[in-house]
Amino acid sequence: MPATAAPPPSDRTSPTGRGPGRGGGRGVLRLLLAALLLVGSVLAGAAPAVAHEGLISSDPAEAGVVEELPSRAVLTFSGPPREVHELSLVGPEGSVTNGAATLVGAEVRQNLWAGPDGEYVLAYDVLSSDGHEVAGEVRFEVGPVSGVGASAPAADVAPAAARPGFWERRRGALVPIALVVLAGAAAVLVLRRSRSA
Repeated sequence: MPATAAPPPSDRTSPTGRGPGRGGGRGVLRLLLAALLLVGSVLAGAAPAVAHEGLISSDPAEAGVVEELPSRAVLTFSGPPREVHELSLVGPEGSVTNGAATLVGAEVRQNLWAGPDGEYVLAYDVLSSDGHEVAGEVRFEVGPVSGVGASAPAADVAPAAARPGFWERRRGALVPIALVVLAGAAAVLVLRRSRSA
């Protein structure tokens, strides 16, 4: 009895019994899932986070009046700064900053030269412990104290705005990229399904 030739393999079935393109579909699904996770993480990061560290008090105080310029200015932050990028005190006759600033816990201390009466601006720029730059100014006056604008040591001031970190500055670019990847993966998946149908 002559041997019967085996029927040719079907083009619509793989050796595992699964249709063609299923493996590719799984790959696209993985890509789609990765894109979804990326978009989710970026958007989650865009939600309001815990407030960054900032200046909570100063001596002399913001908008205060002191009878004479103290020998040292003190800035107190909500957390211990990592380093001081800049700290200067400028008055009517120029800078009265004496030497480099020092870090003591959450305080930044700056020795000062004597200065005349008038308006002073204490400018600061520090790197906070959470990696953000915190910069701002404290303005006060030296002169006769009338009682109304007298400066109380370590008076509270409004927290300074922290400069955005590396990822925060790039979040605006990451969101559209993630959305493009997501849309591309979805389009490839739909195309593969339509061809295998």
